[in-house]
Amino acid sequence: MYFGPELACLEWLMECGSTEVIMSDGTSITCRADMRRYISDFGFNFGSIPFPMVPFKWSPVLPTISMEKLDAIYDMRWAKKPDVYIVKVDATDSAIGDTGFQYFKECRQIEILKLNFCDFFTDKAIEHLISGRPSRTLRNIEIVANPYISDDFIRGIKRIRGLQRAHFYFLPCVAQQAGAVQSLKASLPNCRISFPELKEVGYGYGYTAENSSTK
Repeated sequence: MYFGPELACLEWLMECGSTEVIMSDGTSITCRADMRRYISDFGFNFGSIPFPMVPFKWSPVLPTISMEKLDAIYDMRWAKKPDVYIVKVDATDSAIGDTGFQYFKECRQIEILKLNFCDFFTDKAIEHLISGRPSRTLRNIEIVANPYISDDFIRGIKRIRGLQRAHFYFLPCVAQQAGAVQSLKASLPNCRISFPELKEVGYGYGYTAENSSTK
């Protein structure tokens, strides 16, 4: 992985149109130009990216491996790459898809992940997400307005043991919404969970019941 896991993930996110990525050094990246400038400042040349000769192998993230050992594996594997990492991702309105979620696997310390109005990922993306380090580091996740996420995604979310806040809304393929909330609360008792029922679609901000009575 030429850029290392953090900058490779950053490149993917911004090429797909993510809203904002915040790095551990405080840098806020909001567009492709910001991303390319940031990565280039570490000495990487976008014009001469080498083609990998062997398939990339992801580091194992197993429940039996302590976080201290995982950090040691990360530090050893990526010692020659820039010492920065992603802490917050707002992928709102982006075109991120299932396969790309594998980029999250090696990210050291992603704590906040907003996946709102993203129409191109499914339950498979959540499987990729929780098979890597984010299953240990995520504290806050949002998924709003996704037409493909189903009841199955709950199994993955329950594996993010350190989650403190989870917000979901307008996931029409989740058939058992009340059951999903109950299951999450049982598995993640310290997590603040919100999954409002979908009542009306199509009304703008400021619409009130009085508006309908005047028609």
